Amino acid sequence: MPELGPDEIRQAGTAFYDAMYYSIKEKLGGAEHARKAMLVFSDGEDNSSAHHMLETIEAAQSENIPIFGIRYTEMGRAGRLTSRNKYGMGVMARIGKETGGADFDAEKEDLKKTFKEIGEQLRSLYELGYYTTNPTNDRTFHKLVIKPKRPGLTIRTKTGYYAHD
Repeated sequence: MPELGPDEIRQAGTAFYDAMYYSIKEKLGGAEHARKAMLVFSDGEDNSSAHHMLETIEAAQSENIPIFGIRYTEMGRAGRLTSRNKYGMGVMARIGKETGGADFDAEKEDLKKTFKEIGEQLRSLYELGYYTTNPTNDRTFHKLVIKPKRPGLTIRTKTGYYAHD
């Protein structure tokens, strides 16, 4: 299996953002009209990536790839979370939300149920389209808000889109 990403060798650490970024750019991206999604098993911590979280989110958003995180958080002393753990939890939640995916806590949730839920979400994906009144294809991010008319419905969507041809 060919390696993803740059040829440089990094010493130790977790390149969490790079792993997702290069998977999106080199393996999942570019296939028009194909349904794609990414499942990530991690604690959400990164200490050696060349790319940062926002670049990873932007890559997923521009390729329409929802990221579903299965989070494993190692507890610190006396069963308490460290600030690093809390940061990783926030990272996983944000990546899921911003890309239209979700974040699941592997310690608190039944994984069989989690995978079933992810599968149901992937099978029920719909793509909406509209023509903007501002036809500028400026390749910038445009915020998107979708609200259901019926109470009790849950809509999971990415937080916006990139304008392009």
